[in-house]
Amino acid sequence: MVHLRERCGILYKNRFIEIANISYFDDEFLMDPVELYKYLDGLQAIVHSHEEICYPSGKDMENMRMWRVPWIIVGPDCIKGFLLTDSGVAEIDIDSLLPKELKNLIMHLS
Repeated sequence: MVHLRERCGILYKNRFIEIANISYFDDEFLMDPVELYKYLDGLQAIVHSHEEICYPSGKDMENMRMWRVPWIIVGPDCIKGFLLTDSGVAEIDIDSLLPKELKNLIMHLS
């Protein structure tokens, strides 16, 4: 099985901005902080790809505690949104979060 490097980015002022993944590992992402911090004032969501399923990993859930914005996960055949709440991680309606054009653009991450 070929492992693809995770891709990542953000929703910023209703646009998708891809940000370089500087992680040493193919199955995780670490956004380049210099790039990311340029966009903090309008950060709407964190976006990243998974190789197979569209559910948060344990590491994703840990990082959701620090980044309290929606998380969008894209897989080969799926796209889902999640948000950490006081009662845990909740799936959110991706269609109400993303306009169709933006959803189609993000689907090409995986």
